[in-house]
Amino acid sequence: MTPPDELVERTLLVDDRPVKVTAPNSSEWERGPGDIIRVIVAVVAALVAFVAFDFAKNTAIGFEEDIAAAIQSIPRFFIIALYGVIVVLAGLVGPCVVVWLIVKRNWRLLGLYFITTTITTGTFLLLQDWIEERAPEPAQSVHNLPDWFTDLQPAWIAALAAALVVSTPWMSRRWRRLAWLLLALIVPMRFLLGVDVPTGLLFALAGGWLIGSLVVLAAGAPQRNPSAEGVVRGLEEAGVQLASMKRAGVDARGSTPYFAVDTDGNGLFIKVLGADERDADLLFRVYRWFRLSGIGDERPFSSLRRTVEHEALVSMTAQRSSLVTPPVRAVVELPDRSMALVYQRIDGHSLDEVPDEQITPPLLTGVWHEVQELRTARIAHRDLRLANVFDTADGRPMLIDFGFGEISASTTLLDQDVCELLCSTATVVGAQQAVSLAISALGSEAVARATPRIQPLALSGATQSAMKHNKGLLDEVREQVVTQTGVEAPPLAKLQRIRPRTLVMTALLFFAVWFLIPQFTELPRIMVQIRDADWKWAIPVLIFSMLTYVGAALSLSSSVSPRLSVRATTWVTLAGSFVNRVAPAKIGAVALNLRYLQKQGFETAVAGASIGLYQLVGTLTHLTLLLIFGLIAQNTVSITEFLPKGTILLVVAAVILTAIGVVVGVPKLRRMFEAMVRPQLAKVMVSLKDLLRHPIRLLVMVVGSAILTLSYIGALWASIQAFGGGVPLAGIAVVFLGGASLAAAAPTPGGIGAVEAALIAGLAAIGLPTAVAVPAVFLYRLATFWVPILPGWLGFRVLQRRSEI
Repeated sequence: MTPPDELVERTLLVDDRPVKVTAPNSSEWERGPGDIIRVIVAVVAALVAFVAFDFAKNTAIGFEEDIAAAIQSIPRFFIIALYGVIVVLAGLVGPCVVVWLIVKRNWRLLGLYFITTTITTGTFLLLQDWIEERAPEPAQSVHNLPDWFTDLQPAWIAALAAALVVSTPWMSRRWRRLAWLLLALIVPMRFLLGVDVPTGLLFALAGGWLIGSLVVLAAGAPQRNPSAEGVVRGLEEAGVQLASMKRAGVDARGSTPYFAVDTDGNGLFIKVLGADERDADLLFRVYRWFRLSGIGDERPFSSLRRTVEHEALVSMTAQRSSLVTPPVRAVVELPDRSMALVYQRIDGHSLDEVPDEQITPPLLTGVWHEVQELRTARIAHRDLRLANVFDTADGRPMLIDFGFGEISASTTLLDQDVCELLCSTATVVGAQQAVSLAISALGSEAVARATPRIQPLALSGATQSAMKHNKGLLDEVREQVVTQTGVEAPPLAKLQRIRPRTLVMTALLFFAVWFLIPQFTELPRIMVQIRDADWKWAIPVLIFSMLTYVGAALSLSSSVSPRLSVRATTWVTLAGSFVNRVAPAKIGAVALNLRYLQKQGFETAVAGASIGLYQLVGTLTHLTLLLIFGLIAQNTVSITEFLPKGTILLVVAAVILTAIGVVVGVPKLRRMFEAMVRPQLAKVMVSLKDLLRHPIRLLVMVVGSAILTLSYIGALWASIQAFGGGVPLAGIAVVFLGGASLAAAAPTPGGIGAVEAALIAGLAAIGLPTAVAVPAVFLYRLATFWVPILPGWLGFRVLQRRSEI
């Protein structure tokens, strides 16, 4: 609902006739569902390009050879000249866009343009070595061509693609198509020229597209829906002459609503559907298709016009079936190809806006009789929530908004309407009366058939939200249906196609296996090392693993005042090893610690600040130990092996500074930082100042953090000794602190896959044979990652029984 203080009244002249328009000022920058769709498509394109680039080398070379054989008759100088023209024109696109932005004085977009190109260029410079290693050699040889002509860097084409994505929303369709055509032609022309197998350029093109799409999603783009003035002028051209129009502050899901009065004094209700509504509908349907089954969703319509025509058809069919619903006055296509659906305005209020005492049994009985008329006509409304039921001025109930409606509906969809209206009215009059009124109008059989669908997944978002404020009401509705209809409680309908948790875990498992596959090539030598291993070292490995939880408990218990019991807190840190196995990036342990501190009587703000302090002290201790072991190991281990190149450091610094500049320069992001991040930092700083006034607490926290980190190092050292050793302790510490900790930030539970790969690579870099490093790392991960799961689960159950979480 649009707040009244955001509405601005102005007068618009249409054929010298004044029309009073009251609507919000048009926002130059806004985000829409189309931006999300663009990001999703770009992600898919980037993944396809990555697979083609990394796994289809032979296919790409073979395809190039076939193309080369097919174009033997085309003069080579012609292909070279054409490619040269395309490269030069594509290279001019960027400077032309900059000049155009300067002429237009669009400084904000110009800044966004440079930020995008900086981020993209930096990203692909980081990937440059990786791309060059995997880029296949061309099958043809190229002679006597200048380097500037053939050496087209992926970073350049990626930056240009990202910049085009950001700037094209402000460009006309003709120039937008020309710019993308020039950029897209570079890839096939390099096939024809034989410069290379341009799978790397395809990857760069898709990657730049993805980065640009993410920037547009974050910063916004020009308004894509018609303005209020555009609606007035479009209706005028279609013969609907308005005297006034005002943005309606009502719930009109999937459209922009207006109240209007025509020149004859008739009240109108106008639903405007533009590109954003179309995109939102596509996202909504795709999401429901992936998530749900058996809910009766049809395929999306081929165009926005067909969507609006269908709603008008269902509304008119319902009206001709003696249903009380607003008459359709007109269906209008606006100049920007948006659509407007004009209804006769009805005096009254939707049931979600009236006081509960006005929703009387006679009114609801009338509503259920309207539903019976729908069922007789086999029309499914499919959105029968309180917002779509009107209490008119003359006391007649009315059903509105058939945007999701279906003609010749199945019994399942008709039962769905009963379920939705039953649950939405129960939030107002209670379960018993809602069920009783439904049975009196529809009969017991029709209401009983809706029982399997009385579950959250079958309800609209508004009804689900209302149900959350009435805990147990959904079960009560189901029980009342069973009791009043006299039928046995049927099982709930299976509506969920796939659980989000299952999808996430499948993706995480895929990435974990992806990281681990290369390590299986060493399996024969690993088996030899395992047979010869000294398994007495497994005992200290397990001891060190258990000490990590004691150290974490010491640090966490001292993060608050008064200090907590170390023994009880150890159970919490052990339980964290269980919950972290089903949540990435240690999110589960953070949530568990927060809940534990809340149960100990600390306010949420204090508990959150304490956890932030606990993590801050842990990070500082970790860095300190890295510095100490780095100095110790400098004579035996080359620390530079673990440091990125100077160019990479400069690029990373540029990206970080750019990100800071974006946060500072974009008002919305700056306000978001002020509202969300800064208060949390302030709380952590307050806790830190309090900690500095209590040196004993500080000492215990530091000691606990040190025990935690040193125990992990000890476990890795003991695992290596089990297979013969061969590298100094200081080197092992540097590998763990500098490599594995970075890999632990991977979005897999416990960093599975990434941690193993980082440790093996680091140990190999300091001279440990791979045949030793691989089994040692697996023993280390067995003791520190897999073995603690069972005791962690037991600790979780103990804490639950004690009501400490």
